[in-house]
Amino acid sequence: MNAKRSPTKPLGRRPAVDDFDVREHLLDTATWLFAERGIAATTVAQIASDADVTSALVHYYFTNRERLLDAVVDERLALAAEFVWRPAAEDAASDPFVLAQEFVARLFDVTERMPWLPPLWLREIVNEGGLLRERMLRRIPFHNIKRFGALVAQAQQDGTVNSELEALMLFNSILALVMLPLATAKIWQSARGLPVIERDALRRHVSALLIGGMQPLPRAAQPKRRVASRNKS
Repeated sequence: MNAKRSPTKPLGRRPAVDDFDVREHLLDTATWLFAERGIAATTVAQIASDADVTSALVHYYFTNRERLLDAVVDERLALAAEFVWRPAAEDAASDPFVLAQEFVARLFDVTERMPWLPPLWLREIVNEGGLLRERMLRRIPFHNIKRFGALVAQAQQDGTVNSELEALMLFNSILALVMLPLATAKIWQSARGLPVIERDALRRHVSALLIGGMQPLPRAAQPKRRVASRNKS
């Protein structure tokens, strides 16, 4: 946000400046804190302090924590998921290689604009007991995952995609290849001797690994299928 806040805490319902959206600011602050500390470890008082407002103002806009979590999912996470999945929703007949590359591009795009997304995804959706898991499960476009999987499976039958891949697991692999390194970047960089994870290098790595892995294997390298022997009568 470019608008400057007043150095004094707004005590009422009106923003400190006319074009400053207090609710959006509170939602941004809460989302960052949830990603950094975890939802269970973040209090309304901490959100208010970081946002430079009173706790009463947080309650005014969101009533309670449950409504705040609903807003994080509906107005942040669901929109990010919708953006990533839009190519699959708009064009079911796309080349699976092109579509996979588009998923990678959009994941890097959305995580650059929302750098809190990978750690929040790992903390509160992937981890057992994550407080956003059930809310996000209701918002995951499983029909698009199945559609993409069917597209990959058809390409496997046509011989243009590696037949050893599990078609329905491919998007999950793409998600993990991008999100996990970004979510664990601080841990990685704190380890002695390991380099900083550069986004451009990671993107090249993910694209090379993904597209290379999707290429069909040469016939000589294809694993032999064991054929069950028939019992002689």
